[in-house]
Amino acid sequence: MKKLKTLLLLLVSFISISGLNAQKKELPLSVKFGGYVHTLFTYDTRQMVAAREGHILLYPKNEILDAAGEDINEGGVYNMAVIQSRVNAKITGPEILGAKTNGMIEAEFIGNGESDTNGLRVRHAFVNLDWGNTSLLIGQTWSPLFVAEVFPFTVGANAGLPFKPFARNPQVRLTHKTGNWKLLAAIATERDYTSTGPDGSSNKYLRNAGMPIVQGQAHYYLGKKKHLFGVSGEFKNLKPSLQSTSVDNEGNIQNWKNDETISSWAVMGYFKLNFNPVTFKAQTTYGTNLTDVLMLGGYAVKDMNPVTNEASYTGIKVMGSWAELSYKKNDWEYAFLAGYSKNYGAEDDIASTDLVYARSKDIGELYRLAPRVCKKYKNLKFEFEAEYTAAAYGKLTEKAKVKDTKWIGGTRYSLGVYYFF
Repeated sequence: MKKLKTLLLLLVSFISISGLNAQKKELPLSVKFGGYVHTLFTYDTRQMVAAREGHILLYPKNEILDAAGEDINEGGVYNMAVIQSRVNAKITGPEILGAKTNGMIEAEFIGNGESDTNGLRVRHAFVNLDWGNTSLLIGQTWSPLFVAEVFPFTVGANAGLPFKPFARNPQVRLTHKTGNWKLLAAIATERDYTSTGPDGSSNKYLRNAGMPIVQGQAHYYLGKKKHLFGVSGEFKNLKPSLQSTSVDNEGNIQNWKNDETISSWAVMGYFKLNFNPVTFKAQTTYGTNLTDVLMLGGYAVKDMNPVTNEASYTGIKVMGSWAELSYKKNDWEYAFLAGYSKNYGAEDDIASTDLVYARSKDIGELYRLAPRVCKKYKNLKFEFEAEYTAAAYGKLTEKAKVKDTKWIGGTRYSLGVYYFF
């Protein structure tokens, strides 16, 4: 009986192994896991506009004076967080439709909002079909307005915000390489960061407009791909409202279907010059309604239909620029980042300063100066950064411009510790 059991056990094991081997022959997959453990210590000289319990810095809060004329927002703020820690799985698969296939899933613990801080969220999740010069990506990854080859490696989690676009989007992306050129076209939607509107931040305004974001990008490489020049752009359409109401002469409430949309656009130019060990990178973005990529600006109501109260809209133009100079040698890095952003106001007169849907509509200008130093020891990395950010707060005008401004500045000191695996 004991021998029979042993024989049956060996037979089941042999069948299982054979099945697995056959499966491997049909679907040769390899998965490589990676990521890092990250701890960030921060100290701010005043209250800051920041996300995820202050972890992602944008700019200092405006002053609020008490009865004695003291600024309530002035004073030190300390924080420590591990929520930027992340894990990923990089997948290499079989040839399908004549294309090499690969994919990636990456997640972190930064959450999807303030109420979800410390929660797990998807960063990247996509499959890529590569035919050599042409590839097709389906899933979620960086927006073409975020150029993975040209962004500042800041110690803080903001990666140069709000002076540059920052977003990951579900998308379908076609890339073609020819000579020194790389051309990209994509359609996308909003996910982690969304447009704002009458009901707050949501991707429903984009979805209700009935069309995806249309994006494009062109890279040109020089010097065996050491240097890079590029342009990128996008067009999107939002429907902020589905219905409006009015009251007739007899006092009855009437509902009206709304069809008005707001179209917005963005263009961007950038470059990277790599003179090892010195690298210089810079980028400028100009456009309207860039709240979904965490920049200033947005849109406003410009007019109301006198019969239906349906609103029509106008975009608020903003410009954001940054430049970074870095020096890397012997596992040391020294770098300096400078950023500047300006609100150029709306394209038309606005109906009311209360009907503006924007990020910090009372900021006219912003700038940042941020030196940092980093040291790597095998899998361990230490970073220190000082970010001085100043915002010009003022009053909103009839074209959504800001006047009578006063500069409010604050400094964040950050110490980051990474352990890569």
